Amino acid sequence: MMSDDRHNNVACRPTANRSHKRVIGYCLIVGIAICTFGIDNGETNFGYFDSSLGAYNMTAGDETRMYGIELGFALLGSLAAGSVGTRYGRKAGLVTTALLNMLGAGLQMISYVPGLLVGRAVMGMGVGFAGVFAIAYWSEVAPTELRGQLVIFYQILISIATFVGAAINQGTHAKTDAMSYRIPLLVAVLVPFSLLVLVWIVPESPRWLVTKGRIADAKINLAKIRGSGYTPEEVDREMEDVLAIAEMQRELEASTSFLDCFRGSDLRRTVIAVTLFCGEQGMGIGFIGAYLTYFFALTGYTNAFVITVISSACAIAGSLSSIFSIQYFGRRTILIVGAAVNCFCMLAFATISVAAPDSPPAAKSLIAFICIFNFTYSASWGPVVPVIAGEIPSNRLRSKSLGLSVGGNWTCSMIVICAVPYLIGAEYANLGTKIGFIFGGLTVPLLIFTILFVPETKGRTLEEIDEMFLKRIPMRQFKHYVCTGTVDHTGGQKADVEMIENAELKDRGN
Repeated sequence: MMSDDRHNNVACRPTANRSHKRVIGYCLIVGIAICTFGIDNGETNFGYFDSSLGAYNMTAGDETRMYGIELGFALLGSLAAGSVGTRYGRKAGLVTTALLNMLGAGLQMISYVPGLLVGRAVMGMGVGFAGVFAIAYWSEVAPTELRGQLVIFYQILISIATFVGAAINQGTHAKTDAMSYRIPLLVAVLVPFSLLVLVWIVPESPRWLVTKGRIADAKINLAKIRGSGYTPEEVDREMEDVLAIAEMQRELEASTSFLDCFRGSDLRRTVIAVTLFCGEQGMGIGFIGAYLTYFFALTGYTNAFVITVISSACAIAGSLSSIFSIQYFGRRTILIVGAAVNCFCMLAFATISVAAPDSPPAAKSLIAFICIFNFTYSASWGPVVPVIAGEIPSNRLRSKSLGLSVGGNWTCSMIVICAVPYLIGAEYANLGTKIGFIFGGLTVPLLIFTILFVPETKGRTLEEIDEMFLKRIPMRQFKHYVCTGTVDHTGGQKADVEMIENAELKDRGN
């Protein structure tokens, strides 16, 4: 049973005198799964050299075919990962991720269109698996005080790997033989191969083991992950918290189907996680990421590598800044500020470009606002959304909830990537920079949703978050609510909330 002074327990103590080398090392190994997507993203975003134009370019059809197949199968992979993770565990999912990505990259080395298409499809499945299992594992093994910093590896690794992928293309684009594309694909094979080799030293998630009744194994793995910085008594107390909330969940519901994500307190969690992940595409990151080179070419800038370097530098800087900001400002504040700034950037560059079309100042402002957008997104929604989506699901439904959330992101990404070239292309809708009005407008309801419905989870253990959702604590009370480790199924939680509110009012009066 969790004690009333739980904020003094092992999960919430400062990290100053502790060593977290083990858990950080395990999380970095798991993060290799994310690097495959980043490298592939950088290699494909870079474009190709069109000799007729003397520049890098991609047609709308090229872009749609290139991304459509991979994104469609990434959606299927993320949904399949939910069931695989629940039944076989996080480690089995990571092994599957590595195998799929190796096979997908290998098939693309075949110099025939069918091999390329099948390879993109298989790699898409691997990418879908990677997002689900990396976030799930990081969320479940990280100490409370480090969880935000560890889960933001998701955005940091994508940003760095995207730059590496573009750099590899820059180094091989001048080759005129098959090695010009096989070298990048070889790198795409070696990255998941390293994951396949190293993942065997990574312990299975203790929280997943608890859901399978393997309590002794869970305790052994938790002690291994925590390392010498934690005493046996501290590990025991953390296990007590995990077991207490697991018992609550068993009392409420024994099944673990996808439908459970839409029942009871899990419906609220699912809506928040899916909306935030889909919202990333709504504010325009899919457009920025996939069509940056193509869009800049429309404005007269054709040096793809320079553009990618600038964009990646902004993204990496933003991602690294989130390591510190998430510890001091919390999840909600970062999301709200990030959405507001990104909305302004989209509307501003669209407005300026319309007011002064084809002018050098307008072109420079376009680049400036896209760089600001890239930095802000990578410092806010990019790293923080996976943190929240990994924190709020119940232990028994975490992989399924993440499957739905990541799958929703891939679905929206597919819609954006297929639609954007026809919206901005001169031979189609010819919106050009006016597309900023669309993404800026879509960001407004996302900002409102975040303010009204997304709770603050900073400094909370996964078990505390679970308890507050089970008790249906209002969003505005998450930050200060005192968890008790019990759930009154007859509605007693309302009295608990009123007691906390009265205590807060009394403190303010004093």
